[in-house]
Amino acid sequence: MLAASTDLAGTGYWRFTLAEARLMRTVGDVVTWWLSRIEADRTKSASYQRSMRSLMRKHVIPAIGKVRIGKVTRVLMDDQLVFPLHEVLKPRTIQKALQGLGQAFRMAERQGRIDGNPLAGTTFRDFYKGKLPPKPAQLSRIDLPHLVELLVRAFTDDPPKAMLPLMMLAHGTRITETLLAEWGHVSLDQRMWVIPASNTKSKREHLLPVTPQALALLQRYREALPSARKATWMFAVRGGGPMSPSSGHALLRGISNRAWTSHDLRKLMRDSLSDIGIDHAVAERLLNHSLGVTVETYLTRDDLARRREALERWHARLDELGFADAHGAKVAVPAFLQNPASPVVAGDTAESCISTGRG
Repeated sequence: MLAASTDLAGTGYWRFTLAEARLMRTVGDVVTWWLSRIEADRTKSASYQRSMRSLMRKHVIPAIGKVRIGKVTRVLMDDQLVFPLHEVLKPRTIQKALQGLGQAFRMAERQGRIDGNPLAGTTFRDFYKGKLPPKPAQLSRIDLPHLVELLVRAFTDDPPKAMLPLMMLAHGTRITETLLAEWGHVSLDQRMWVIPASNTKSKREHLLPVTPQALALLQRYREALPSARKATWMFAVRGGGPMSPSSGHALLRGISNRAWTSHDLRKLMRDSLSDIGIDHAVAERLLNHSLGVTVETYLTRDDLARRREALERWHARLDELGFADAHGAKVAVPAFLQNPASPVVAGDTAESCISTGRG
């Protein structure tokens, strides 16, 4: 198998010389080289890199890593890889492994590092004809009242611990983009949370209106933070850097007792938006889902205003379930707002200490 240098400083990056990269003879050579490429590719998310690294090193390479490229056939793939994997992995995970393997061979072929792609035209459906049901959500609409109660109670006891799931439930953001939030990304002048393109899965800037409830929650959270963690990152750790995704997932596992994940919060928020009458396109925009080139080309200019009203409706619904006990703001907005009127904040609020810059 192709020799690689030692893991560089524990980063997971592998370095190959040009001569080594041209000596690909086995499946393991191709896969190991491909992993070195995606682990150095900043457009790939950390979670994608981790999952592919795990699938390839734990399952694919041990099973067929020593097989010569010219000996790879669909029969061999089925006998030595796919069929045995069904005993230890779920169908969707096996599908993901085959997709990664296919990408590795396509990249190697396009760069002229192998003479031909033995997996050309091969898909998971060549080996599996069963249905692939979507991953079931661990949180449903009926869980929302209990969930809000749980998170509000946790926030009251320990704001730094419970802020992450509360922000994600309130805005439908992904865990990685939430953890990379900076105080400077929140603009008080525009009442907007700007998520830079570099922090999003879609690699495009995402704008989320800031409601009075979200602003008050941020104020309470910031006041509860140690001084050293108020500088740059909204979810900073000791030393000043941002919390890592692995630590964020561990935090959620602790709060949920492993009952739900970060993605379950996002799914629940999306389902709940439909329940309170939010238009499909607006809900999809709030979650930063792509609507297709044609639809997005003809989005009306009031798109941002509609997103703001949608979040006002959603946060008003959360207030009905106890969210107000966490943020403390008195916002006179009915849960099912029938007009685009902005919420009225009753009473004085403390002066914000959140940066007004966009960062």
